[in-house]
Amino acid sequence: MNILLRTAGGSSEKYELGTGHIFRCINLTKKLNKHKIIFAVEDFGGVEQILKENNLRKIKFLKQDINENEEIEKITKIINQEKIDLVIVDKFGVKKSYLRKLKKIITTVYVADLLQYEFPVDLVINGFIGLKNERKKNSFGANCILGPKYQILSNINSSKKQKKRYDLLITLGGFDKNKILSKLCKILPKYLDQLQIRVILGPITKKTKDIIKLEKEFPKTLSIINYSKDIQKEIINSKFGLCAGGITTYEFALQDVPFFITCQYNHQKITAEYWKKLGHCYGYILPNKKLKPIEIYLQKIINKKIIGKNRKIKIDNLGSTRVTKEILKLKII
Repeated sequence: MNILLRTAGGSSEKYELGTGHIFRCINLTKKLNKHKIIFAVEDFGGVEQILKENNLRKIKFLKQDINENEEIEKITKIINQEKIDLVIVDKFGVKKSYLRKLKKIITTVYVADLLQYEFPVDLVINGFIGLKNERKKNSFGANCILGPKYQILSNINSSKKQKKRYDLLITLGGFDKNKILSKLCKILPKYLDQLQIRVILGPITKKTKDIIKLEKEFPKTLSIINYSKDIQKEIINSKFGLCAGGITTYEFALQDVPFFITCQYNHQKITAEYWKKLGHCYGYILPNKKLKPIEIYLQKIINKKIIGKNRKIKIDNLGSTRVTKEILKLKII
C-alpha cells in the first residue's frame, strides 16, 4: 500500500507538542516497511531532522496552524499525486469535522490518546494505560482497538540479560519544553558522588552551559548523549528512571524499571496518575513546579528505600505488531 502518515511536533513552547507523536509514527513505520510511507507534517522545529535520521525522507510539509479546509485540499492533492491508499492521523487535538471530511475521501485511521476513542474514522487506535484491552465499535461505527496491548512502542528486542550500568536514566522526551534539565543541574551535584546517571537530552534539546559544566565536573558518574535509537537498551541498563509522561513511560514499564514522571504538559498528569495507581511510577511533578519530590526520589534510590512494588499490569512489545495487522486488514475496504 501507499500510506500517508499525518502528524505534527517539534520544539514549540506555544503548543503541547513535543515529539511523542513523531516517534510513535516512526515506530509504526518499522512494521510497515514493506509499504511506501509518506509523511505529511507540521514541523514546529526539529522534526525534519528526526525523520531523516531515521531514513524517512519522503516528507510533505504543511504550514503551521493550517486551517481545516486548506488542509483537506492539500491532503487531497497528496492523495491523488502519490496514489495513497490509506491515511493514518497521529496528532493531538484533531477535530472530528476534519476526520469526517477525510473519511469521505479515503480510508482513515486515527491514533488517539488518553481516554478518547469516539472519532468518525474507519479504525481508532488508542494504547492508553487507562483503557481496558478490548476491541469495540464506537458511536460512529468505527472499529476501535483499545488498551496498552495496542501501544505503539519502539519494538526493538534488546536482551534483558545485562548488568545495570546506571543507577538512574533521565530522559525527558524529544524536547525539554520546561527546561527541567537546566533546573536539575542545580540539584544533581549533591547526588553525583553516589549515583551513576545517564542523561538522554532528546534530539532537539540543546546542551546548555549548565549541562556542559556539570558534564565536565562529573566525568566518571555522569554520561550524556543527545539521542538513542534503542531506548529500550538504555532502560535495561538502568535501575531507575526519571522521564516525561508520554510514550517513554510505556518503554520503562515494558522493561519493568520503576520511574518518576516530570510532566512536560498538564495533560500528562492523567497518565502519571494511572501509572502511580498501577505501581510502576513512584511519583510525579506538574510543569513548572519545584523539584523537591525529585530530590526525595533520588535520596531514596541512594538509601535503597525504593522496594519492588506489586506492579498490577504487564506491558509487552507486541503492540506495534498487533496494530499493523489491524491496519493492513483495511486494505480490503
